Amino acid sequence: MTKKVFVVLSLALLLGVVQPVSVLAATSPTLGASKSFSVLGHTTVTNTGATTMPGDLGISIGGAPVGFPPGSVGPPGTIRNAADSLAAQTDDTAAFGYIDQGCDTTYSGTKDLVASNLVAGVYCAGAFTLSGTLTLNGTGVWIFKSASTLITSGTANVVGGDPCSVWWRQVSSAVLGTNTSLVGNILSSTSISLQTGASLNGRAMAQTGAVTLDNNTITGTACLGAPIFSSTSDTTGTTGTTSSGAVPKLPNTGIHSDGKSVVPWRIVVPSGVCAVLLLLYVVRKRRTA
Repeated sequence: MTKKVFVVLSLALLLGVVQPVSVLAATSPTLGASKSFSVLGHTTVTNTGATTMPGDLGISIGGAPVGFPPGSVGPPGTIRNAADSLAAQTDDTAAFGYIDQGCDTTYSGTKDLVASNLVAGVYCAGAFTLSGTLTLNGTGVWIFKSASTLITSGTANVVGGDPCSVWWRQVSSAVLGTNTSLVGNILSSTSISLQTGASLNGRAMAQTGAVTLDNNTITGTACLGAPIFSSTSDTTGTTGTTSSGAVPKLPNTGIHSDGKSVVPWRIVVPSGVCAVLLLLYVVRKRRTA
């Protein structure tokens, strides 16, 4: 092999290396201690009417939620004490950071998702609203990242999608309007409000503010994980366990959350071929020296 041929082949392979490599699909976080919660607030959780939820309920700074009864929790969930709720909030915060993934689609300003048909991916906007039907097509993970708020109104509802794999991430707050029907996990930096009759198939977790409920139906038993707490929890106790089970935001490692490797062969193979060609060239030069 001549030096000229080697150089030409190497350049061709390197051009293949620098071509764009497709990004990883959106992935869900591991919720750690918060996986057993349906509702998690920081300052308060206040309820009016016969709200129901299957999973745990807690306030991370402690104190008893207001309005339970008439609201009810579980089974299998229960009202957790301050220590357990604080552990869950730590992992909720880590999950919030983890789903801060790069955007597949970015909308300018406020985006009303009404009449949208969306495949799995990461969707970003200054704010999201929903005034009618949003359809989620196919399978995978949907992440909706709002730089401020999520506000639904009227007959807002979501069709399709696995509630365990739909994530609503708000830097500010989320408000589900009267009789809204939403699918997915709401993770808000500040507060969450479910207005009269709104239903949620998922969970509502607020990092620094309150969660307000009003005669709501919260479902999503299939998405709940078994609690990691070994203590018996109540609204006045102080015992509990801590956890660091949530996955923090990590660099792109090429491994999906389901454990499947997505090795970038378009980089590995050309690089290996270049190395072999270089070795052959060096051996040939030594023989002809």
